[in-house]
Amino acid sequence: MARKENQKTKILYILKVLQEETDERHLLSATEIAKKVESYGVPCERKSVYTDLDELVEFGYDIIRTRQGAYMASRQFELPELKLLVDAVQSSKFITEKKSEELITKLGTLVSHHEGMQLKRQVFVKGRIKTMNESIYYNIDAIYEGIEKNRQISFFYFNWNVKREMEPRRNGTRYVISPWYLRWEDEKYYLIGYDEEEQRMKHFRVDKMLQIERMQIERKGKDVASKLDPAEYSRQTFGMFQGEQALVTLRVRNELAGVMIDRFGKDIWMHPVDDDHFHAKVEVMVSNQFFGWLVGLGGGAKIVEPEWVKVAYRELLEKL
Repeated sequence: MARKENQKTKILYILKVLQEETDERHLLSATEIAKKVESYGVPCERKSVYTDLDELVEFGYDIIRTRQGAYMASRQFELPELKLLVDAVQSSKFITEKKSEELITKLGTLVSHHEGMQLKRQVFVKGRIKTMNESIYYNIDAIYEGIEKNRQISFFYFNWNVKREMEPRRNGTRYVISPWYLRWEDEKYYLIGYDEEEQRMKHFRVDKMLQIERMQIERKGKDVASKLDPAEYSRQTFGMFQGEQALVTLRVRNELAGVMIDRFGKDIWMHPVDDDHFHAKVEVMVSNQFFGWLVGLGGGAKIVEPEWVKVAYRELLEKL
C-alpha cells in the first residue's frame, strides 16, 4: 500500500529533482533521475522516468531531453532576472542585513542549485549601511492592510539618539494617521497619510515606525488624498523634508536643463532668458534640503522669486 501511495507522488519528485538540480549546463540521465527520486524513499524505475517526463512536458513544463540527459530549460524567473533582484535587495538600505541574506537565499531556490551558487557569489551584504528596524516588512504589510480595509492606523514613531538608541517622539504617545499612499523615495519607504488633528497630509519613514495597529475607525482626508499626486509630492519635498510650499522661479544655466527635467519631470515650465540661461518655475517645499540641492548645482541655478525664499536662502548661506 505504501509503495502505491509513493508512486502517486513519484512524478512530483521527478519535477523537484529537475527544478533543483538541472539547468542547461547540468543534465541528468533517466538513471540518475531515478536514483535521486529513490533517495527520497520513492521507488522509481528508469523506464518510467521517460513517461513521466512526457507527461510533465504535456502539462506545460519546459523540459529538454537530449542524448546526454534531461534538464529544466526555463523557469518563472531566469538567472539574469534573479541577479537583478539580488542587486536590488543588496543595495536597498531599508532591508536589514539579516533579511537581505534570507531573501537572497529564497531567490536562490527559484533556480537550480548550480545557478543558485552564482547568486551566492554575487552577494556582498556585509558592511553595507542597512536599516536596524527588523519589523519594517510587517510595517509595510500593516500599512497596506489599513489602505485596503479603509482603516486608520496607530503607531509609535522614533528617532535615533547619539547612544544609538530608539527615542520615541511625542514622549511615547501613539500617532493616529489615515494611510493613503506608500512611497519609495531615496532608498526608503514613506507612508503618506492624513493627520486629522493637524488637518493635513504628512509623511513618515516606515523604518522608524513601531507596533503598528489597524484601528476600526474609517480613514479621514479622502478629499485631500484624492487631489494629491504622490509623485508630485515627492518631487516637491526634497529628501522628503517638509516645509512651506511655494512656486519658485529659478534662473538656470542651459547645461542644467537635464538636471531640472530629471528632478521635476518633462512638464516643468522652462523659458529662455538669454543665450546661456533659462527660467524655470517649480513648486517645492522650501527647506534646507531644497537649498542644499541648489548649492550642489555649483551656482548654476539662482532664485529669482519669491523674495522671502531668496532671503531665507541668503540667511542660511551666511549662517553656514
